[in-house]
Amino acid sequence: MFLKCILIAFYFIMLFIVTRLLVFAGICSRGMRCSEKCTDMHILNTKLLQKVLDRRGISYRYVIEKTELVSLIDGSGN
Repeated sequence: MFLKCILIAFYFIMLFIVTRLLVFAGICSRGMRCSEKCTDMHILNTKLLQKVLDRRGISYRYVIEKTELVSLIDGSGN
């Protein structure tokens, strides 16, 4: 009985470690990350919004407000 409890505990510990590794791999690799289409742009800060616009090749010069940046991203259609 004691051995079965240890094996079950070991199984759950290994399952936890494997899921954490998969989450880490999803965060670090570019291919597995969700694209900007799936991200809610209203929760990002202005620097991240500017990075998204840089990746899309859209100029955000003289744009300071977050709402204007979000509208530029929405208007880009990517």
